[in-house]
Amino acid sequence: MPFRHTVIAVSIGAGAALVLGSGVALYGAHREVAGVTKERARAEAAQRAMTEAYQLEKDRADAQYRGAVLAREAAKIGLAAARAELDRVLRAAGRDPANPRAGRRPDEAGPDWIGGFAACYAEYGDLATDAAGWADQVNGLQGYIRGLRGAKP
Repeated sequence: MPFRHTVIAVSIGAGAALVLGSGVALYGAHREVAGVTKERARAEAAQRAMTEAYQLEKDRADAQYRGAVLAREAAKIGLAAARAELDRVLRAAGRDPANPRAGRRPDEAGPDWIGGFAACYAEYGDLATDAAGWADQVNGLQGYIRGLRGAKP
């Protein structure tokens, strides 16, 4: 009988070990599923936060760009109004606004100061237009780099 008792004891021990091992495996699987679920929720929250931050940065950059465009357009309108006023003054003085020095001699006693001013103002307008375009490019590149780096302005 001792052999039979040994077999029974070993069978009971093996069954207990199997039940205990199954319990540990199921508990571990449950913990793994809970961990995966928790990690997935954390990753989704991080993705949502990143998407929201990207959208906020995009909205801020769009608003800044719209403000710059409005300021540039206002400056262009101001330049055009001043240029129109200078042209009106030149016409009133009997001069051609397209060629403010036409009909004037360089050695004449009365300087063509309004024509010279108009020419300078036209050059200034061209320079301002070019500078506005360059500023848009620089601001766009800076915004792009900030977006890549995730830096605050």
